[in-house]
Amino acid sequence: MGLILNRIRVFSLCFRERFRQGMPEVVGPIDREVLFILDGVGGFQWLPLLIRRVWRQSDAPIGTIVYVWQCGLTGEMLTDLMWLRRNRYQSAQIARKLLAFKRAHPRTTVHLLGYSGGAGLAVFACEQLRGRRVIETLVLVAPALSPNYNLAGALSATQRCYGLVSRRDRWMVGLGTRLFGTIDRRFERSAGCVGFRIPPKLNEQDLQSYRRYREIGWSETLQQVGHHGGHTGWMAPAFLHTHLLPILRGEPRLPAYDLQSP
Repeated sequence: MGLILNRIRVFSLCFRERFRQGMPEVVGPIDREVLFILDGVGGFQWLPLLIRRVWRQSDAPIGTIVYVWQCGLTGEMLTDLMWLRRNRYQSAQIARKLLAFKRAHPRTTVHLLGYSGGAGLAVFACEQLRGRRVIETLVLVAPALSPNYNLAGALSATQRCYGLVSRRDRWMVGLGTRLFGTIDRRFERSAGCVGFRIPPKLNEQDLQSYRRYREIGWSETLQQVGHHGGHTGWMAPAFLHTHLLPILRGEPRLPAYDLQSP
């Protein structure tokens, strides 16, 4: 019951935020710290709307920039999920935008957050920036990537990276990606459900990159902030208010674990 009520509340807040505030590309101050947000497939922009709502109400000193990478009409989830060639192209555009922003604002701390399918685009974009430390913190929320996907290239463009995963997320990044595939076109439960694994036979440099990655798993304590383990639980306003900024600044209030080498 709590899960259903949480989803109803999340969707209601999203609609109200969209109606009252719209969806401009840039919101808030971007001269000191900024978060680029890539929402999931379908183009609903639920997570960006809720992040902006929570931060506006708490006067968080950080701006947000939303990149709309999805194609077609809102709700075309399978097209966004399956069109790998277009997603690779979009990720290159995102990388160019991030690089251009950093050059124009060299003193601004840049974070990047991708949700579900958008986490895949975030990883693809960071791969385009390989070796250039443009991103301070990369956050992969319920990533719809295959668990064995090699993150080393993306991690080389970041100071740190956190993956937010939940084994209770059985439908969207569990059964859903087994039936329709992950964003990198593997038909299995994705990392958003089971977590990432370090691929075998990586060279030493790539293994060093994985030291920047830490995983935060769902636990029952998160029910206190409205997250009951499902796909939309990471959008719970109380969760975002309590945990998102500490994660971005490398000081999570939740247990974060290193991956073990194979």
